[in-house]
Amino acid sequence: MQKASRDERRAFVALRLGSVILPLLGAIIWGLIAWRGETETTRDHAEDNTLLVAQYVERLIQTQTILHSAVQVRVKAAPHDLLRSREFHDFLRGIEGDDPAMFGIAVMAGDGEYIASSRRYPATSRVGKRDYLDAIAGGATLFVDRINLQPDGEDAFVIASPLGISDAGRPLVVVSAVGSEMIASFLRGIATKEGDAASVMREDGKLMIRNYPSKPMMVPSDSPIRSAMKVSPTGSFVAVAATDGIERLYAYRKLDGLPLYANYGTPTSTVLSEWMRRALPVWGLLASIGLFTALSAHRLRQRMHARYELETAHRRVEAAERLAEERIRLMRETNHRVKNNLSLIVSLINMQMRGKAGIDGNELKARIGAISRVHDLMYQAADGVHVDFAETLREIAASPAIVPREKGISVVCEAEPGIVLGPETTTPLAIIAAELLTNAVKHAFRDRMAGTIRVSLNRNGETGFMEISDDGVGLPETPPRKSGAAIIEALVQQIGGEMVRIGGGTGQGVRMQVSFPLPAA
Repeated sequence: MQKASRDERRAFVALRLGSVILPLLGAIIWGLIAWRGETETTRDHAEDNTLLVAQYVERLIQTQTILHSAVQVRVKAAPHDLLRSREFHDFLRGIEGDDPAMFGIAVMAGDGEYIASSRRYPATSRVGKRDYLDAIAGGATLFVDRINLQPDGEDAFVIASPLGISDAGRPLVVVSAVGSEMIASFLRGIATKEGDAASVMREDGKLMIRNYPSKPMMVPSDSPIRSAMKVSPTGSFVAVAATDGIERLYAYRKLDGLPLYANYGTPTSTVLSEWMRRALPVWGLLASIGLFTALSAHRLRQRMHARYELETAHRRVEAAERLAEERIRLMRETNHRVKNNLSLIVSLINMQMRGKAGIDGNELKARIGAISRVHDLMYQAADGVHVDFAETLREIAASPAIVPREKGISVVCEAEPGIVLGPETTTPLAIIAAELLTNAVKHAFRDRMAGTIRVSLNRNGETGFMEISDDGVGLPETPPRKSGAAIIEALVQQIGGEMVRIGGGTGQGVRMQVSFPLPAA
């Protein structure tokens, strides 16, 4: 009584602790899941936006490279003086068109002299040192920069590529310009949430343009974005922006075939707030469940305490009755098995006594040993009755009492597992196997020092097949009747099976197959 009371108190203490610990554990697990989910969602959003920025800038630059190709085709094989002619000026104005985003297209020498321009004729001005001229002179096939154009000072993206011809030994460059505001406006349309940052960076670290007004700047080579770019052309990372000190989750992507990267970042504070928005309702629900469980446990303990004494007495009576019934059932089943075993042993002895040779102690020992091992396995089974006959057959085939090792006979057993049989089939089938093995050992190798016996067990549908064969001297077409054969026939009939000899004859070994019905699953 006191022990049960202590156990009850411990159970309710555990329940109360569980009402706190389990919701807390659930809140932690859900928080981790929600944080991971929100982080992945934010990262996916950033990657999608970098793809949009990359596609936009790619199309913009591809449009300019198409114009450059048109200029290259026009001047190819043309007279040298075409470049400074009115005709070529009109050609440049024509391909520029009325696009308000374009700030002109021109042909320049490597030293900065204008050769031709869509905006002025004749083009007589000259510019100072320009990175894009140096890059093309250094072998670059395409260079993108952001500068203030001269003389009007427009903020523009400049796209430069080699023209493929020279003027007085100076390599010529095709240069076109588009307004930076058009790109910035697109970036603002992408980064609509407060704190989001969208930008385009050149692969040498020059931050070209962002979604808010800013001048171009060089990003240090050891910055997180440049370190990530060295590892992979696409990816994500968390870093504090040098421009505004805000920590963001960034995604970046290299533009296809261009020396530019598209970047997009979302503040980690936004990720945190969205995570809290997702997690708090679940946390509140878990807290409510924990509180409800604690209160319910307290009320349940009060009710159970009132019923404890009556239920305890009732359980004791029921347990005593069940124990008595179980003992009676086990005793009856044990007596029944012992009776069946003794009857089978008596039958085996009677059959040998009726034979001419009388009782063979070794054969009888092998048969009784097979019965004993079958019942050992049944007692070890989960239900005390059914056994996997494959294990039984393997043990019989390996028994030195049936196949003595000094005979030099090898036994190969291939038994399909999962053929589960009850005692009404297992015991007779084990004795049949022992008898067929004993016959093979005694008669198959009379004139030989060694041989092989093969034992197999398998099933086909609702029928099981046990086969025992040897490579011995074989049997005559009409073998003599012996007590062993009578025992086998009687046991085969008992299990409702059939035994046949397959092939074989004098000098060809013996192959015996026993088929038997399998019990329903």
